[in-house]
Amino acid sequence: MPLPPSVLSIPGVQPLEMEVVEAAELGAHMRRIVLSAPNLGELSYQPGQDVMLVLGRAGDRPLSRRYTIRSLEQARRLLELNIVSHGIDGPGARWAEAAEPGSRINGVGPRGKIFLDLAADWHLFLADASGAPASLAMLEALPPDVPAFALLELESALPHKAEGRHTVQWLLDAPLADALRTFRLPNGLGHAYIAGEVQQVNALREIAIQLGLTSEQVSAKAYWGRGTPNAPRGEPESS
Repeated sequence: MPLPPSVLSIPGVQPLEMEVVEAAELGAHMRRIVLSAPNLGELSYQPGQDVMLVLGRAGDRPLSRRYTIRSLEQARRLLELNIVSHGIDGPGARWAEAAEPGSRINGVGPRGKIFLDLAADWHLFLADASGAPASLAMLEALPPDVPAFALLELESALPHKAEGRHTVQWLLDAPLADALRTFRLPNGLGHAYIAGEVQQVNALREIAIQLGLTSEQVSAKAYWGRGTPNAPRGEPESS
């Protein structure tokens, strides 16, 4: 679908006419999709940002979905997305399931306003499956000698590069809230990044503040809402 003016007019983005070069399952309910585009070599982004894909139309509005940039190889012009489905038969899930080499999709990027706090002494990433790609991308962008911890709640571990003082804990059966309550904050001024389902994000933010972090030390982003229909944007009436 051609990119509509409303999408092209978003400040700071560039148009991306992309083709799928690889699509494969990546753990439980996760799909790895690699895309190419002629101008990906010029795409400038910060870890944790995403691209917006235009999947069709919903009435007079573009039907779009945003997915975190898991990695970008500028020299090879390859962009990787890790896309999770929450069991909703929506346009994003259908596109990810049907994507195969040769499929084409248009979009823009980068989007997103949560970045690494490079002044922090340490970093803590908290996420469900939907926020795991952003958490891993941000953690891997930090120098190995900077303490960084990721507590990730999902059904299976994902490929990642944890080096030096970086640690990733996969909560395959344990609630993320319980793991956070027992987490001992390191010395110094840290920063916590929370991403995932809206109710869980709000609860984790409160726990982080109870542990001693200030609101300025917590960046929270809700990616989805459990039981929340999104019919105007192409989702079914029930979930």
